[in-house]
Amino acid sequence: MVTVLRTVDDVLAWAGLLVEPPLRTAVGRLPTPSRDVAELQLGRLDEDPPGIRTRAALSLVCAGAVGGDPHDAVAGAVAVELVHHWSALQQDLFDGDLTRRHRPTAWSVVGPHPATLGGEAMLALAFDVAATGDPTRRVPRPLRQATRERQPVGGPRHGEDGPPSGSELPAADGTPVAGGPATGERGGEARATRDQFVEPHEERATRDQFVEPHDKRVTGERVVERGAADACADGGRHRAGAAPVDRAGVRVLGDTVQQLLHSQHTALGTALDTTTTRRRSGSDLLRDCITVVEQRSGALLGCACALGAIAGGGDPARVEQLRLFGVRLGLAVQFTEDLLGIWGDPHVTGRPAFPDLRRRRLSLPVAAALAAGADELAELLRHDSRLGDAELERAAKVIERSGARSWCVQQGEDLLAQALLALDLAIPEPAAVAELVALARWATRHPA
Repeated sequence: MVTVLRTVDDVLAWAGLLVEPPLRTAVGRLPTPSRDVAELQLGRLDEDPPGIRTRAALSLVCAGAVGGDPHDAVAGAVAVELVHHWSALQQDLFDGDLTRRHRPTAWSVVGPHPATLGGEAMLALAFDVAATGDPTRRVPRPLRQATRERQPVGGPRHGEDGPPSGSELPAADGTPVAGGPATGERGGEARATRDQFVEPHEERATRDQFVEPHDKRVTGERVVERGAADACADGGRHRAGAAPVDRAGVRVLGDTVQQLLHSQHTALGTALDTTTTRRRSGSDLLRDCITVVEQRSGALLGCACALGAIAGGGDPARVEQLRLFGVRLGLAVQFTEDLLGIWGDPHVTGRPAFPDLRRRRLSLPVAAALAAGADELAELLRHDSRLGDAELERAAKVIERSGARSWCVQQGEDLLAQALLALDLAIPEPAAVAELVALARWATRHPA
């Protein structure tokens, strides 16, 4: 048997073909205001194609790395993309950024409040996709209101002929609705039946559909779920007759969202405040900056890899190693991106020179320089006035003289090595490990 290895471009194109259509369909399920925000955030309304799906590619290949079918990981990849864009929208709003990846940010177009609601809709949709495993499923129509379709409580009004017992009143949309109070009801109160709120084509769900004897232990009204390791042991797959809920995947997604929220809290506390003289030690800033990166970039790539491994049926140990691979890779990628945010070539990055310094962003090189005692940099960044080109160039030189630039380069290389070690410990399939190594090396040179 001959195994043909794909290039990174091939893998990214393949991932886009698998993930892009269901992602479009999933976003199309949102109600109009939220859908407009989501399409703006994803770049749907611009002529440029959407960004490269590095996270999706990692998720799909990780499914194959544990011997599974990458197609089973598509739903998880869609969920990760939705969580990423929710987090990015929230970050843009908190930071006051007007552009992202050369596009207007969603909140700058529609306003902060509609953007916030649209972001929450994307987050809810991500959990829906992860739980059902179906990004393309249809959403049921809104519930019909019984009060608008039933006769008034207490029977017909004076002078009106009520329908005989057992007859039906037509609903507003022509659907027959049972009329009149049920036998034995007190005071003529109308009893709303389940048929009023469930479409005719929907199946009646019984309790047995949602509780499996081997999944949960039921005593009276108490339901005890099985442990995380057990949920992950079967790769999160539901068996015949079980609820279509990927417990392990939903748990990983929930943990990731918690980390993203915590990272935003930390970022708000560590942002350089140019309106006060409040000072913090450089070592504290660097520690918190690394925490933010790990709980943001690291958590997202770790989630993508873990969801792929779970969908592929990986055992808990392999899932955890692939998650660590993603976390370490995410950190390495962020070190590279932050270096480019100061010393990147504008002709290559498409951004002006020193973009992160212009925004006074507390990037990893800046935090490392402050930790090394670069007081001159702290004074430059604390000024309220706009930094000119000469001041920006001076700040970049101060960072480099402090040793922060070389330290960040070394940290990125060390983190990539740690990521590849975690990948090796996951004992992936040979073809998959070659593609994951290639993706990792590519991502640290081409941060998205």
